[in-house]
Amino acid sequence: MKKITLMKQVLLTVLLLGMVTPLIGQDLYLPATTKSKEAKVLYTEAMDAFYDVEFAKLEKLNQKALEADPNFFMGYFLQSFSVDKESRKAALDKMANYSGKMNKGEKVLKQFAVNVKADKKYNAIPEMRQLVKLYPKNIFAKTMLAYNLGGEKETRPEALSILDECAKLNPNVASIHNIKGYLLLSDKEFDKAKVAFDKYIEMAPDKANPYDSKGDYFMAVNAYNEAAKSYKKACEINDEFTMSKTKAKEAKWMMKREKVASEVKVLADQLVADYNSMDMAKYTKHYFRGPEFCFVLNGKTTESYSDFTKSVFDNREKYKEWKVEVLDETIQIPAENIAVVSQVFSYSGTPIEGETWGVKGNFTTVWRNIDGNWKVVEAINTNPLKE
Repeated sequence: MKKITLMKQVLLTVLLLGMVTPLIGQDLYLPATTKSKEAKVLYTEAMDAFYDVEFAKLEKLNQKALEADPNFFMGYFLQSFSVDKESRKAALDKMANYSGKMNKGEKVLKQFAVNVKADKKYNAIPEMRQLVKLYPKNIFAKTMLAYNLGGEKETRPEALSILDECAKLNPNVASIHNIKGYLLLSDKEFDKAKVAFDKYIEMAPDKANPYDSKGDYFMAVNAYNEAAKSYKKACEINDEFTMSKTKAKEAKWMMKREKVASEVKVLADQLVADYNSMDMAKYTKHYFRGPEFCFVLNGKTTESYSDFTKSVFDNREKYKEWKVEVLDETIQIPAENIAVVSQVFSYSGTPIEGETWGVKGNFTTVWRNIDGNWKVVEAINTNPLKE
């Protein structure tokens, strides 16, 4: 008797699972028209890869689906997400010119392809709204609408609201929090974005994309070391995540830039301090003595370090005091051994003969690391500054 009861329970469980699976699938995947069972299975697997942002896997699965059914409309739709520009274009052509049997949702997507072909900047919001109207509980339709709405600041609140609806409809879809995180990043809502990305990692800890996304968050808040670690984690989970490898290199470069900028900032401040001390021996030591040296003062160029120092010392003899105050400063690092410092300054000076005067100007210096020492190789001093 117990064996029969147990068997009934197993059969009931299988039956229930069989009933639940199509419902879950209906919520996650747009209905697809095909007579090929193989294409249908591959389509759902490809859509799973889409949700996991595993586009290399998606393309492989989708290619197999199109081989199983060369006239598979939803296969062309998924192909339109290809990283290859020509492949995307070919897919949109197939969709726009499709003449086979289609369901209502596929007809909407065909119209989308027609509109995109006519206008590359076309926003798919109208079609995505139609899809949501056709399939009001479909997570994919809703997230696609949210994604398109999220592109503009004015419609971003609606996008976030839709994503919250999706999370309630199906709390098991981790990628909802991914899209939400990026929309919040766009609004510079960094704390909220962090919560969304952390939730994404919590729900899909074995997937690469959550760590890639968290890396993007770290980059946005200038935490480059943490970003590099997060991108590295993504690569360790999935070595096909080549975008994470590229981003990791960028994060490491940003770390170097910060370090260089910090070093040069100290030297640029010291250069100003030495100038204000009126100790020209200290001041001129910041400049490179080699042939690359160039100093431009109000359009007049001095290409000799000795000529430059002579003019500086001669000028010193004419003044009782002077004062330079940096009002604004930017530091750019185009390469590891190059830094460009641009300063807006105010200058006041009291000559030995004459009245105190003041001016506002700009001082741009190009610093180069030569044998481990940062020196100014080029400088342009412009005053008065025309605003």
